[in-house]
Amino acid sequence: MSGSRWAAFWKEFTSRRLPSIRAKWAAALPTILVSLTLLFSIWGIFGVRYVVMTSFLTLVFRTRHRQDFRPREMARTAVQMVLVCLAAFAAGRGLWWALALNLVVPFVLVYLLSSKFSPKAYFAYGMEFVFLQLVPVEPEQLPVQLGVLVYGLSVVTLALWLHAKIIHRRRHFGTVRKGMDNLCRQLEKLARGESVSAEHDALPPMLIHMNQVIYGSRGYTYLANGYGKVNYLFMLVFQRFYYFTDHFVTPGQVPDAADADWLLRLAELFRRAERELNGPENSALRAQLEQLRSEPGLKDERQKEAMGEILRVFGVALQALEQVHPTRPQKDWALPGDQNKVKAVRYAFGLDQFTNRFAVRLSAVLCLGFGFVWLTGLEHAYWYPMTAFLMLMPYAEESRMKIGNRIRGTLGGAVVSVLLMSLFHTMPEYILIMAVMTCFMYYAPVTSWTMTVYSTCYGMTLAQMRLGLMESVTLRLAYVALAAVTAALANRFLLPNTAGREFSKSVEELFELDLSMLAQVREYCRTGAYDPNRMRERMVRSHLVENEIQTGLKGMNRSEQEFYSQMLPMNRQLVSEIEQINAYLRSRPHLLNTGYSRMAAEVLDNLEDAILRIKLSYTKNELVPFFDTGRSPQAFGRLEDSLYFNTLAVNCLQTLRQMNDLMESKANP
Repeated sequence: MSGSRWAAFWKEFTSRRLPSIRAKWAAALPTILVSLTLLFSIWGIFGVRYVVMTSFLTLVFRTRHRQDFRPREMARTAVQMVLVCLAAFAAGRGLWWALALNLVVPFVLVYLLSSKFSPKAYFAYGMEFVFLQLVPVEPEQLPVQLGVLVYGLSVVTLALWLHAKIIHRRRHFGTVRKGMDNLCRQLEKLARGESVSAEHDALPPMLIHMNQVIYGSRGYTYLANGYGKVNYLFMLVFQRFYYFTDHFVTPGQVPDAADADWLLRLAELFRRAERELNGPENSALRAQLEQLRSEPGLKDERQKEAMGEILRVFGVALQALEQVHPTRPQKDWALPGDQNKVKAVRYAFGLDQFTNRFAVRLSAVLCLGFGFVWLTGLEHAYWYPMTAFLMLMPYAEESRMKIGNRIRGTLGGAVVSVLLMSLFHTMPEYILIMAVMTCFMYYAPVTSWTMTVYSTCYGMTLAQMRLGLMESVTLRLAYVALAAVTAALANRFLLPNTAGREFSKSVEELFELDLSMLAQVREYCRTGAYDPNRMRERMVRSHLVENEIQTGLKGMNRSEQEFYSQMLPMNRQLVSEIEQINAYLRSRPHLLNTGYSRMAAEVLDNLEDAILRIKLSYTKNELVPFFDTGRSPQAFGRLEDSLYFNTLAVNCLQTLRQMNDLMESKANP
């Protein structure tokens, strides 16, 4: 390499690659330190047989260290891990215990903890159950094993607390602040008559992320905590503002001086809220908000009414900030009965459900693996079920990738182990090898085959202390091959969850959620009965299902991508319209049993009929006749007294017509 080429390479390395490498090592350093601390302290205090617990304890830290430190969640995690430890101990009592518990425990873990939106929530607990069976203990050793677990969880808890306090600053509603800043900029641009398209387009990803936060805020009791509740309320504010700029603002229109002044004052209020969110000035913010709401506001009646509804929710969100604790479960924010897995346990064996299918597959593979261990009694036979567990993933496509990576990584790790063990022969050198492999193991991407190289070297170093090197390598390769065959067969024939199947299920679920939300609004119009938890849950799931569909588009052809890329924004708009119609009626209970509510119920009947027809078209590829939505804003009689509500109703029907037209264009290209 010439001097100039070498200089160019070095410049490119130091300016681009080196900062990236440093950033990756910095990000991995907390996990590495926790893993090494657990490894050497457990080894030194309790003995080498309990070192296996380092893996799943480190995983608990790795999955939580970027989140806020929440003692309540760590306490719940500790209780669940102790229960899993006891189940693993019982599974080690004999063949029949192993078969029974490896059928039941993995199924229960996946069923209770995982979902389509968090498919790997079971993983740390499943790893604990599997890995603790690798070193079964006698009854007199159980207190020691529980003591090691409690010690390890104490180290992880302390590390999470230190990380939150010293290394990683606590985040206070980060996406909410980002969204408030977005709204400020939009209001300032609207006051000047400028385009807000860039800020407008930036809101949907924020909505998706906030719904993921809301969904993840539910614990085992299926109660959202205060952090999730506040995120939900602000998500509604952003969703409504997104709709406001879409349907109540004329692009390029310069407002008069009074409207511009009001918009700028509202922007300043939002800016102040963004700076002082969850601070001591919430009451002052609410007073300033009420002052703005009491003023004449925008001159356009539709804009005034729509903005009034946005500010009403904003006021509720500010009030919630004062009244709720971020980590405390909200008893009035529970999952509805049909989504609570404990209450809906009768659906636990529905094999059309994503989690149930994977739960059956995982349980069957682990039962087979540990049955093999007990029946054969072969040396290190536990490598078979352990590897099968690591290969088996909720999605079939991910499992295939894991199987390939595990085979490649094991072969590479075996070669590296042979080289290292031929050079180093003492215990201090083995310890150094394990420390180095730990560092690279948590530096490498989780999905890469190189991580398996490092984990194999780590495991082979431990095995070297008991078996000969070549015997360890031979057994490792044999068990990995057996696990790969088992996982591949289960992945192919035992209730697989393929991306194509789940994509179709997601599209169908999206329309079912639309119908469910619509049915709740219609029921309220007719009887006054309403379940807020059900509507909230449907709203959150609708955004998450939309994200699942969006993610699934990456593997589809161009025409399908274009089709669903047009359909998803339409459905998002429909959901926003249904939510706003619901909120409008619920905030005016005096309209029940009047002409307004009866007329609204008729509108909702038409909407339900339209969604049912469109669902059939989208899911069964059967075009059905569509009804006439009407195009006049006078279509709903006495509802025209409320321009905002009438606009929502008309737009809702037109949204459905657009979805139907899109389906027709696909059927008749």
